[in-house]
Amino acid sequence: MFRKNKGAAPLSGAEKKPQDANLAVRSVRVIYLIISIVAISLILSIRLVPEQLSLVEGEIAGEDVYYNGETTTYESEVATEEARNQAASAVAPLYVIDDTVEEALLGEVRGYFSSLARVALNFEAWDPAAHDELRQKIPGNYTDSVLAAMLGMSATERSNLSDSFQQLISRVYSAGVREEEVEQARQEIAIAIGSSTISGDSEAFLKGMLEGLKLSYNEAYDAVGTAAAVEAAKAAVPMVQKTVRNGERLVYRGSSVSAAQVEALQALGLSNEKSSFLPFAGLALLVAMLMCLFYFYLRTYRRHVYLKRNSITLLGVVMILILLLCKLISLFTVDAANSSSMVIGFLLPVASASMLLAVLLDRDTAIVATAILSVFIAVIMDGEMVYALMALASGLTGVICAARLNQRSQFVSASIYIILANLLVIGGWGLLWQQESRMILISMVFGLVNGLLSAILAMGLLPFLESGFGITTVIRLLELSNSSHPLLKQLIMEAPGTYNHSVLVGNLAEAAADAIGADGLLVRVASYYPDVGKLKRPHFYIENQRPGENPHDKLQPTLSALIITSHPSDSVKMLKEQHFPQEIIDIVEQHHGAGVLKYFYHRAKENALNPEDVKIDDYRYKGRRPQTKEAALVMLADSVQAAVQALSSGDKQQIENRIHEVIQGKVDEGQLNEAPLTFRDLNTIEQTFLTVLSGMHHTRISYPGQEKNTPQTEAEEHENLPESAAGTEGQSN
Repeated sequence: MFRKNKGAAPLSGAEKKPQDANLAVRSVRVIYLIISIVAISLILSIRLVPEQLSLVEGEIAGEDVYYNGETTTYESEVATEEARNQAASAVAPLYVIDDTVEEALLGEVRGYFSSLARVALNFEAWDPAAHDELRQKIPGNYTDSVLAAMLGMSATERSNLSDSFQQLISRVYSAGVREEEVEQARQEIAIAIGSSTISGDSEAFLKGMLEGLKLSYNEAYDAVGTAAAVEAAKAAVPMVQKTVRNGERLVYRGSSVSAAQVEALQALGLSNEKSSFLPFAGLALLVAMLMCLFYFYLRTYRRHVYLKRNSITLLGVVMILILLLCKLISLFTVDAANSSSMVIGFLLPVASASMLLAVLLDRDTAIVATAILSVFIAVIMDGEMVYALMALASGLTGVICAARLNQRSQFVSASIYIILANLLVIGGWGLLWQQESRMILISMVFGLVNGLLSAILAMGLLPFLESGFGITTVIRLLELSNSSHPLLKQLIMEAPGTYNHSVLVGNLAEAAADAIGADGLLVRVASYYPDVGKLKRPHFYIENQRPGENPHDKLQPTLSALIITSHPSDSVKMLKEQHFPQEIIDIVEQHHGAGVLKYFYHRAKENALNPEDVKIDDYRYKGRRPQTKEAALVMLADSVQAAVQALSSGDKQQIENRIHEVIQGKVDEGQLNEAPLTFRDLNTIEQTFLTVLSGMHHTRISYPGQEKNTPQTEAEEHENLPESAAGTEGQSN
């Protein structure tokens, strides 16, 4: 439906950034990643290493060694290696098929049939010389009658016979023929010839050729593939887990220390003072791995977070801040051997980070961050799984609740759901391991406080993070969409036509945004504010004028153009003074792009003594072309709504034509070259606009006595004005 503008970039995406810009972005993000890894590792390393022992295999233990800590599970390398060897021995050898063998054989067959065709062109069917030549060129034993029959065939019959023979060969070879199966394959092809529709001399000829063919095998042992399968089987074997619980005796006094005991001591960090740096190294590796995975996840699947410096900084700050708070709370655990003191772990407010990230960034990023934070909580609490489980459950609950937040007071209801999730995890875990009812009750109290603390933290930090990092949240957008906002109230009072136009544009753009997967709420709210700059001179815009009162009739075209094109910059200035989100300011700045006020431009050329002296750039908006889908939608909805509003009738075909003209005009002018819209998106937008505007732009019946003296409709008013004043070129927009 839409045609590309010659020389313009494709609409499927914005122009590619220069390579050095991509490198700069990536370098900055890597620096952020390194800072995050270092900061998180330092936080988690506080009181990480317990008191250690120096015991080696075969040594006689001088005392009993008990484990005083929370239940810990570690991986046994010895048991795992044995399981992997068993898995490797069960792998069957692999074979690979060499397609070139079949191709060579089929090529040989085609060559023989080509020889047959050439002989048939030069000899009669019963010519003995022809038979002799065929026997020299085609392997196999044939009677004169068979050769005569082949020579007497038409070219089409010979071609069909060749194709059938090749298909029979391919059918056998496609399944694979091993070295010891070559003669069996020859027999299978012969049987296939006999069971096919080929008979008589043709069958005899093919079987004779088959006997003369030098068949080879095409399936051979794949040493590399088998080795890879062995490695894959070994890699698929999970690590063997061993669990040590609080109070368990690891080493008996007077007994020889076994390899298993040494492994347990090392896994629990109780062995060899010289290796005390190993836990820190392991911690650094764990943190680095998780954060690198998170980095690549953001870079691959959440590009809008990865590319925004504020968003990526916010993500790191929230995670580090909450981890630091959790670590400080966990330090109140005085005696690791006293289980009652470990309930402090149920107080760690991971859900606050989950809710903040869900509101400030997006749900998927918050989910992955919650999973990573849960692992770090397990590290803080000496690897005890229940704390990680509760952090994950409460965090995911917080993400789900935050996805529906549209006002700050809903953090209260979110805290209730988080409390319920905490209580379910604590109760279920306590019943599973048959803990004392007193311990379960105390833990539930801490879980209740956790839910309240998480909601209070999230609600208290949200305004600071919003303003500090310039993040536009759903809550902020809903606040800005309220008609009681000072700018909208002023617009209603001083420029009601502009306000009504903005509301209609918002509805139109939001519907199209939902249809193509853009941010509908952002589009709707942003549509309310592009024209607030018209408040400086409201009556210079057609939607705020009375019939017959157009001040542009008394002005020079250059001055009129200057007034009209200044309203986007005036709007941007007013929004910045009101500290509006940058996303909305960008849309406002770009909503006319670099469009031209063609009406005033042509009027200036008509009035000029030398039309060549009239510069088109003097009649062009000074904004950037739309950089996002949302900005492009506001531009299109703004122009389309004004253009359709100027129509005198609600005829659907007329509306559809006008919508297409406007959108095609933007494409031809290159206004959408930098927006990530595809032509499929444009078709969807056009159809959505048509559906919405067909419902808006309807006619009403005339009541008796109203046929005459009926006031002009707004559409009629637009129709009586110049094209640009009616909005099709942007004057009213």
